[in-house]
Amino acid sequence: MVRVTCPMLTYRLLHLAKFVGVILYGGGLIASFVATSPVERRRAVHSVASPGLVITWIAGYLLTMKLHIPLTELWILGGLVFSLLSQLTLVHSVTRQPRTLASFACAFGLLLLVLLLMVFRPSWESIGS
Repeated sequence: MVRVTCPMLTYRLLHLAKFVGVILYGGGLIASFVATSPVERRRAVHSVASPGLVITWIAGYLLTMKLHIPLTELWILGGLVFSLLSQLTLVHSVTRQPRTLASFACAFGLLLLVLLLMVFRPSWESIGS
């Protein structure tokens, strides 16, 4: 039997919340481009993707505090900037008719870039070397 301590449980729950937030954001992104009516598209963005991004940001912030990681790390700043740009692209896309493949590719590409930053975690030191 594996014994999980309280700090480890907190870490795992925050990690899970962040993962759920990313899934919600990705699902809302895809749903906003698959949905046929403008009302469904807006609902996908504002009721699924946006809360998913907020959950991801809050869980990520709490993880950085728990792990004592500065918010000025390259991968954290990049993740915040690119996720915000992805969200803005997504919001902009639901105000336009018709949907364009370019806006979907931009929003999805920025999300992919955020995921790459979250996984590989480049630092400022890695740029200089």
